[in-house]
Amino acid sequence: MSTSTGVLIIGGGLNGLAAAALLAHHRIDCMVVERHAETSIQYKFTGISPRSMEIFRSLGLEAEIRARRTGDQQSGGIARARNLADPEVQWSEVGWPDATPYSPTQPATCDQNVLEPILRRHAERLGATMRFNTEFEALEQDERQVRARIRDRSSGAEETVAADYLIVADGAGGSLRQRLGIGIDGPGVLQHWMNLIFDTDLPPTLGGKRFTSCFVTDLNATLTPRRQGRWLLALQYFPENGDRPEDFDAQRCRELVARGAGRPDVKAELVDARPWALAAQIAERFHEGRCFLIGDAAHLMPPTGAFGGNSGIHDAHNLAWKLALVMQGKARSELLDSYDQERRPVIAATLAQALARLQAWFRDPAGRLPTPPPIVADYDVIFGQRYDAGAILHDSAPPDAAFVPFTTLSGQPGTRAPHHQIERQGKALSMLDLFGRDFVLLSRDPAWHEAAEAIRSECSLPLSAWGLGTEGRPDSYGIGGSGAVLVRPDGFVAWRTPEPADDRKAMLLSALDRIGLRAEAGGEV
Repeated sequence: MSTSTGVLIIGGGLNGLAAAALLAHHRIDCMVVERHAETSIQYKFTGISPRSMEIFRSLGLEAEIRARRTGDQQSGGIARARNLADPEVQWSEVGWPDATPYSPTQPATCDQNVLEPILRRHAERLGATMRFNTEFEALEQDERQVRARIRDRSSGAEETVAADYLIVADGAGGSLRQRLGIGIDGPGVLQHWMNLIFDTDLPPTLGGKRFTSCFVTDLNATLTPRRQGRWLLALQYFPENGDRPEDFDAQRCRELVARGAGRPDVKAELVDARPWALAAQIAERFHEGRCFLIGDAAHLMPPTGAFGGNSGIHDAHNLAWKLALVMQGKARSELLDSYDQERRPVIAATLAQALARLQAWFRDPAGRLPTPPPIVADYDVIFGQRYDAGAILHDSAPPDAAFVPFTTLSGQPGTRAPHHQIERQGKALSMLDLFGRDFVLLSRDPAWHEAAEAIRSECSLPLSAWGLGTEGRPDSYGIGGSGAVLVRPDGFVAWRTPEPADDRKAMLLSALDRIGLRAEAGGEV
């Protein structure tokens, strides 16, 4: 039996489902193959950064995610104490402060076991096909397509799926990266951890103050409360000392929770115990032929800073619109090379920040952690990502820093477009709400809008034009009254000019062509 799809996604976890939702949003046929029968019951990923929420907002999912939130990181503190009974509690600032000045949306706490079904349902509503309880068996590819053999784990029936492209989202334990012959760099596994999910009657407060997580020094572990009393205990274990994952049974869980609580009479009913390796690695390249790696299949990083899962969402966001334009004949295939060029350097810098936070927050008994770089603000990592190469036309030399300070975003090519409030048809919007499927040209000069409309009509390109007007900051994109800025579907600035041009249409066509779009009549070669 055989079937076909536009993009085959191997792995139906957080990042694979995000990719499916984004591809379906771009009207691309896709299929998800996942070996497990259902979405995850674990919630290793919990905190959605405001940048990731901007992406989900563009999909129309912001309200549903907030309605089903499983916590609120902004309403509670991050604590550090010997145990929960310790009167000497140290408090730090909330992990992600108010993002209102810089984003139309706030961070959210929506555990992975809740978020994944939201993404799955949304992708299915838009036409994505889901094949859960299905094993990936084999892959071959040529210059025209990929072909994968899959097997239904219930019936044993095998099927061949032909696709234009394949996304590898099979996670840290997947094998597809190795099958593609892609190596991996980095120190590898640094620590071994257990996630113990348990039901308890512990209150989520310390000294009358609510906490979102507490680092318990007696255990060198974190306790994270959740609604309805279902908590998470995450702690290191040491195989070199004889520790085994199967040792963390119900009795061991009760003992550990009692130590962490600082009292013996605590309810702790084990729900799930799962080991995971804290690793620091990056694939040598993020694609091979027609196959592209995202999320943990491409990079592994500690959860400190909550950058890992969010980075996978950003991978999918960067890749989806490029695949869509190439498959729709609107862009040349070379555009897909920019995925690796853009994402891999950003991931390397993000990984370094996650490791720096790990070394600052937790003990390192094995002494495996590398020398950390200086820690920068979380929102620099989240909002200040900068692409120095790829589908970007720089107008000046990039600064010598891994991230742009998030408070200084000003429309520089290679950076996320700055947020400010605008009004359209009496409705308050963010400038970021204009971006999604199309390239968007922003200018105060109507002549630029006319050029964009002519190109859209004559070349059948996904290009819209919006007037900046006088709302918001006087010149938040650095283009004055007669220049223009071109923003990609993922909200990153691709090109800008502060000056008018004698032939605006020719200048804009040239920019689109250099980025990788088919900027000729009809949008075809």
